[in-house]
Amino acid sequence: MIFIIDIRIDGEQKRTYKIEAKDETEAKERLKLRLPPHQRDTLLIDSIQIDPTTVGIEEPYGTFLLDND
Repeated sequence: MIFIIDIRIDGEQKRTYKIEAKDETEAKERLKLRLPPHQRDTLLIDSIQIDPTTVGIEEPYGTFLLDND
């Protein structure tokens, strides 16, 4: 799934990144790897959310096939 992460670095304007990851922790780690080393220390995450377009709609009770034999 894709996470949308809003960040600030050194109190500057907000930046938004889309990061593909399994969970929130992995998304944060991948974001830090995308930034230059001198910006990783001053990183402030304002918000993190799942991109709703990447979430599949699943049946809450599963899919059942009827056998009419």
